[in-house]
Amino acid sequence: MAVHDELEAVMAAGRWENLRPYVLADPDSAVHRSVAEWYRSRHAHWAEVYRWDLFQREQDPAVDGRGALRILALAFLPPARAARELGRLSSGWGRAPWDALGVEVALSRGADFCRSFLDAASRLTFGKEELWSVGWLARFGLPLVQAGVAELPDEPTFGHAWSAMFGGTREHPLVEEMRDTPFLAEGLAVALATPDAFARFETMRVPGQELELALAQLVAERVLDRERVVDSVLEALTRQDSDHSQRALARILGALELEADDAAARLPLLLHLLATARGPVTAVLLPAVIAAAGDEEIPAVATTVFTRPEKAQRTTLLRALVAKDAPWGRPARVQALQVAADLPDRALAERAGRTLARLGAEPAPPPGPAPGGDAAPSQLWTDPPPVDPPRPVTVVEPHEASMRAALSRLTAATDPSDGAMFWDGAVRWAFADARAAVAWARGLGDRVYEMDVPAGLTPLRAEPWDLVGPAEHRRLRETTARFHTGVRAPYDPDSYGVTSRSTTQALHKVLMSETTRRLGEIPLVVSTPTRTDGTLELPALVERLRGYAAGGHLVGPVDLFVALARLEEVDPGRAAELDGVAVGLWSEEETGGMQRPPRSRRHVDAAQLVRDWIRGGGLPPLRVSHRDGALDVAPPTLPVPAEAFGGIPPSLVAGHEDGVHMEYSDWSVGAETDVGVVPAWADLLAARMQRSFDQKGRFPPKLLPALAASPRPGPAVVHAVTATLSHADEDCRLLAVDAALTLMGRGLWDPAGHTTCCQHLLADGQLRLARLAHSWEQLVLAGGLRLLWPTAVAVLDGACGLAKKPPGLAEVLGMLRRYVPAVPDVVVPGSVSALATSKGSSKAKVEAAAFVQSATAGAATAGAATEAAS
Repeated sequence: MAVHDELEAVMAAGRWENLRPYVLADPDSAVHRSVAEWYRSRHAHWAEVYRWDLFQREQDPAVDGRGALRILALAFLPPARAARELGRLSSGWGRAPWDALGVEVALSRGADFCRSFLDAASRLTFGKEELWSVGWLARFGLPLVQAGVAELPDEPTFGHAWSAMFGGTREHPLVEEMRDTPFLAEGLAVALATPDAFARFETMRVPGQELELALAQLVAERVLDRERVVDSVLEALTRQDSDHSQRALARILGALELEADDAAARLPLLLHLLATARGPVTAVLLPAVIAAAGDEEIPAVATTVFTRPEKAQRTTLLRALVAKDAPWGRPARVQALQVAADLPDRALAERAGRTLARLGAEPAPPPGPAPGGDAAPSQLWTDPPPVDPPRPVTVVEPHEASMRAALSRLTAATDPSDGAMFWDGAVRWAFADARAAVAWARGLGDRVYEMDVPAGLTPLRAEPWDLVGPAEHRRLRETTARFHTGVRAPYDPDSYGVTSRSTTQALHKVLMSETTRRLGEIPLVVSTPTRTDGTLELPALVERLRGYAAGGHLVGPVDLFVALARLEEVDPGRAAELDGVAVGLWSEEETGGMQRPPRSRRHVDAAQLVRDWIRGGGLPPLRVSHRDGALDVAPPTLPVPAEAFGGIPPSLVAGHEDGVHMEYSDWSVGAETDVGVVPAWADLLAARMQRSFDQKGRFPPKLLPALAASPRPGPAVVHAVTATLSHADEDCRLLAVDAALTLMGRGLWDPAGHTTCCQHLLADGQLRLARLAHSWEQLVLAGGLRLLWPTAVAVLDGACGLAKKPPGLAEVLGMLRRYVPAVPDVVVPGSVSALATSKGSSKAKVEAAAFVQSATAGAATAGAATEAAS
């Protein structure tokens, strides 16, 4: 059997071990030359075959087609290209039995290759999700360094790779694997110097494999130097990493059990971290700082800790300050306790006041008003600021300068229309000068894919475009129309490439396939939006159809459907604007040239479909309902059946039933292929992502501005905004605040819907009141008090009426109390009054009493003003 046939058999079976004699053959041998020639000609084919085969290795370790591709890349590509190829094959790559063969192949190519390969690989850039699978770089790099053929990289990518190598589940105890790892201390130092490299250890904690316990044991065994680890962790905390990263670093410090001597030598740094680090970090640092702080430092410690929101840390410090054997002198204690006596937490303030009295001192006088003062409360009961309407799109002209500018915009920030505008520019450039368009796209190189790029870039580079043949396009349409129902179904490898996508992603894929087949032959994309919110204006659609008719072009059926889905709301009478327009529909089944449809569709008039669509009322609004705290969407009825176009996923008109229809993976949803495809149905996207808006997800909140700016945001969008207002991350909460202000400014905020969502979340124990208070206050100060107040009253009534008061109730009571004077005719809920007069001294009870007092005082002031006016 010829080498070519043998390699084809090996790749078809995925038996990577059978590649050993081929990849380790003498570089001067005929076998090596034959394999290299085969690889150059067949690499692209097998890369496509195993493109989605991410998990086959877990079923049979001896079978791994993607692993075989990685070994071949190491054996036959130049070092930089081999590094990029392995980077592209990172997805789904955990510890694999073939890793050792890969290292052996790399070593067989010599020190120059290994050094250049490791240097290039450590300089690759990856997206956040891709960083979970870069452990291969450390698994390959450390043996190369140990063999003396390469230097240990200090690039951030290697830091992420080191942490990825030790993250997740494993066969052996983590401490044993770390003990056996070469250059452990040096690799740990690189990882600690890498921003957010330790977040994975917090997000995917495995019982019995805790990183902090392994490091503490290795420190105890003197495998690692304790001082070096402590200093590196503290230095890492000065970067202000993400919450998960800081939690993981705090666990390391906790396992190392910081003492007074540790803190005394680093007190200025620790005081800085007490002010800037997140709560889990300050909780670990504070006991050591208290033990090390003298009379000069303890007032600064008190100022820092008592002005932070963490109650546990406040209590810890106050307990030390009020203790009878407190080690500090009277002046230092008084200064520190005076800060505590001014806390809004009444219980802690009173305890500090009693100790001050025992020391013969009094609380510090309240500060005077700030220069300039705040806005008067009466100015807050107003309308929110208006929002500008969507702007006209920035047209991407068919030439290099405009296309490059569009690509730059897309890699920085994306409106729902930007991806479609880039694709329209690509189509028009391919029509005007195909060679120039392809040359520009290919000239960008492969590194452009290290950023988020528009979907239209890859098809533009893949000339000749007729490689998307009739059979392939027909199969895609049929698979989409048959299998993309939106209902959960067993895994099917033949349809997974379609069914794994969201509804609009599947529709977008068919649109791209249809248009790619016709690149160079059609002058523009009919469905290209004209407004930044993704909508298409009717005059533009009419003009494009007239242009198609005048040029003898046929309209792509999916392109026409997307145009109608994006069409602005128009009066049915405006269908007359298409009078005199007649243009046929294109089909992939032509036999006599690109412009000849089959007989069955030869007389379909695209303009008539548009008229029928407009006369039928256009894209119908979605009907969204709440069911046990979840969202359902009733199946809509289109004015023209989807079957008239072909290739439209049935899930688009199937509505959404929670628990029946598939939910979207939050990390895979984007503006171009989701929000921007059918922008008026943002509620469908929000409903299918409702489980992702869980107050913890990192990706869904980024879609909120686009959802709020969509043409018809409804109850599902309000639900998503409501859930995110109490998100764990402050940046995500601020995105929700911005989205809420957009809805309010557009006059589309639904107070009743917001109230319903809050009540469901409260009943489920998912409404984090302290975080919600922070978000509500931002909305109040921005002009949202009048629209928020009905919800606030309902939430207070429900929360105060619960037998077990929810955490954060005192915070939301205290926040709303400050703005009661701005509210006319305040009605105090009965449950709030009952809590205010109940027994006990809880913080919630104290704040409820203050709320009632403020409301009563405000009513009396308003009554006196009315009487004086009369």
